[in-house]
Amino acid sequence: MPAPYFGETHGCYSDSLQMALGFAGPGAGTLEVLSCSPFGMTVHDGMWPYFAPANGWNPEVGMRTALDLLGWACDQHSGDLDHAVSRMREATEDAPVLAGPFEMGLLPYHPGLGQPMNVDHYLVVLGLDDDDMVLLHDPRAHPYTLVPLKKLLVAWDTSTLSFRVEPYNVRSNFRRVRETPVSTALREMLPLAARFLGDPAAAAAAAAATTDLVANGLTTPQYFHMTDFMVCAGVRRRLEAAVHLDSIGCHDLARVLQRQARIIGSSEYFLVAQDYATAAEHLSKLGPTFGELHAELLTAAAR
Repeated sequence: MPAPYFGETHGCYSDSLQMALGFAGPGAGTLEVLSCSPFGMTVHDGMWPYFAPANGWNPEVGMRTALDLLGWACDQHSGDLDHAVSRMREATEDAPVLAGPFEMGLLPYHPGLGQPMNVDHYLVVLGLDDDDMVLLHDPRAHPYTLVPLKKLLVAWDTSTLSFRVEPYNVRSNFRRVRETPVSTALREMLPLAARFLGDPAAAAAAAAATTDLVANGLTTPQYFHMTDFMVCAGVRRRLEAAVHLDSIGCHDLARVLQRQARIIGSSEYFLVAQDYATAAEHLSKLGPTFGELHAELLTAAAR
């Protein structure tokens, strides 16, 4: 059966995870929410804003969290090149391998890059042939891409990323170990989301630092980080969370997340236009919402 393709959402790990689960998966948006990515904010190295939790969260933790909440398991191995290549040779469209993170800037089929961007990226391997050509689905608009293995391995350098993870990280043999309705998984997620958010004052401080960075003008790398990736990802995560949580009756919590999504999204045009004063004015409204988010998460989790 052809491997389904999901992508173009600026959620590479959730899109890749959905591709790995296939039609049995709940959807990339659901996986994004259950990963707990919508609940928090941080600034990496004082320069790189992330609309994602700071309190012990990264995409690796997020994927494990989503799979566990939904009752799925997989085999994961990292740090061993031979093992990763062996898993890729065994990959098929019916049994793909989720690979990454890669250094996105070094992936050789992404036009206009060619140097590290400090951005993690995940993809799904569908096979590795005898000529060492890798067939893959990349959620960043590259289905059925063929790339030489040697070129792909250059991009499998995790030293530039914002979180620590060994290279050659692969997940395979995805399997359901229990049946868990999405509504149940969402409710069980709530205390975890509150834990990942942590002190709302820290998230508010990260939002204030982001506002200051923008107000002072962005460097070229920061400009592309924000306009081509992070604003889009931050809005999508919160909007998905608002829709999902509203569907299980968490209406007040959903409203806070929707407000956050609208605040972040309202900055996009002004960031692209380099009207940094107006973009900062919009983003300055984000910080105070984290206290509300924390309170609503605790209320919803206690029900």
